[in-house]
Amino acid sequence: MSNILLGLSNVVQPMNILICLGGLVIGVLFGALPGFSATMAVAVFVPFTYTMEPGSALLLLSGLYCGGVYGGSIPAVLVGIPGTPASAPTALEGKALVKKGEAGRALNLVTMASAFGGFFSSCALLICAPLLAKIAMMVGAPEQIFVAIFGLSVVVMLSQDNLFKGCMVAIISLLIACFGQDPVLGFPRFTYGRPELTGGFDVTIVLIGLFSLPEVFKMLEDPLAKMAETGKVGSMKLKMSDVTDNIFNAFRSAIWGTMIGIIPAAGPDIAAFLAYNEARKSSKHPEEFGNGAAAGIIAAEAGNNGATGGSLIPLLTLGIPGSAPAAIFLGAMIIHGVRPGPTLFTEHAETVYTMIVGFAVINLLLYFVGLAYCKGGSMVLKIPKAILATVIVVLATVGTFSINKNLFDVFVMFGAGVLGYIMVRNDFPTSPIALALLLGPMLEKAVSITTTMYEGHMMDIFTRPLTTILMVFTIFSFIFPFAKSYLEKKKKAQQTNPES
Repeated sequence: MSNILLGLSNVVQPMNILICLGGLVIGVLFGALPGFSATMAVAVFVPFTYTMEPGSALLLLSGLYCGGVYGGSIPAVLVGIPGTPASAPTALEGKALVKKGEAGRALNLVTMASAFGGFFSSCALLICAPLLAKIAMMVGAPEQIFVAIFGLSVVVMLSQDNLFKGCMVAIISLLIACFGQDPVLGFPRFTYGRPELTGGFDVTIVLIGLFSLPEVFKMLEDPLAKMAETGKVGSMKLKMSDVTDNIFNAFRSAIWGTMIGIIPAAGPDIAAFLAYNEARKSSKHPEEFGNGAAAGIIAAEAGNNGATGGSLIPLLTLGIPGSAPAAIFLGAMIIHGVRPGPTLFTEHAETVYTMIVGFAVINLLLYFVGLAYCKGGSMVLKIPKAILATVIVVLATVGTFSINKNLFDVFVMFGAGVLGYIMVRNDFPTSPIALALLLGPMLEKAVSITTTMYEGHMMDIFTRPLTTILMVFTIFSFIFPFAKSYLEKKKKAQQTNPES
């Protein structure tokens, strides 16, 4: 307890509060711009921390990390373009609420859920780090296989209206995820002599094109008179039911986010989709999802922000980063002479507790910083669509080029945009592409390592307790939507024909 109070006393110092706010403001901006990300924000500002105290340096990086993950949700709501892959599920619901003239409510839901998910994961980091670290130690390649397959089960829920099309898109996207180097052996595949394809297709680049350009093409379809129409921001006030009906949903999603965060190679992107899927499966009104469901926004945002604190748990306790930004944290901590591991909480207690308590304070500040951004950002909906379409294309192009400084990526982005437009016009779901590109490399690598570990004795993976538990969850996740649909049809049939 004394260490927590010591950390709190350091965080509330005026200079450290300003550092937290500065990190948040810059991080949100990085997350909101297409092509930029929380990882980029943290990486760019590491050199600026060289002359700072270790605690203050980690507070700045924490603010950048939390702000970057949250920031991607602002354009996801306002223009249907996720600033980061973790905001893709939010775009599904936010775009629908904007069309209803409830952009303000959607932004408030995003901000509230993000702050809650991040704060929850901060508390888990503070209270349960040693226990959760033991769970992280149990996660190896076999467990990652079922985490990836469990994530792919989201396709079943997202494609219930047309399961065949959804599964077909997911399978083709998994094949596309194989482009580039073999994750274990390192030899190139499907590169066709193009060095640009050695690293495969960057999921961020594909998502920028997939979600931004179809919206632009839709705008261009409208007559010029309609091009001048603007959206409605609406009130930022929430309904009482938004809070009371989603308390359990928020806690469950934050738990999912924290648990996914501690798994290396997972992170906020996968956490958002899994939390969203669980919310839809347990909802009494699953038909609302995709049409502006508050539960969907809360689940996705509490999930992806819950992964921020979760990814730091294995980093601080074991020295194993749970995400790309956490890996940069590792480098920054070593630079400042703070080496993560079992002795961190005793040898560098003041620094680490300043960071953890600061992480919680940052997520509380996130709500107020986020609302300030949302009030300014909501002005986007007042821009004439002709101008907005041009701005979106410019931002998407610049953001894509800035990732690898590669013109080939811009062509990939435009190709993904054209493909996305064709898919939308023919009622093909686009979300399975994001899921497959995120989970494909993780699944392939885990399968390769597992087959090497258990060569000739693959059934031995079920002697690992966590693998068996995850397998059960995975099977349940695939079966549940069909069982629920069958029971609902049976119930309706009985109501229609009570005698039968």
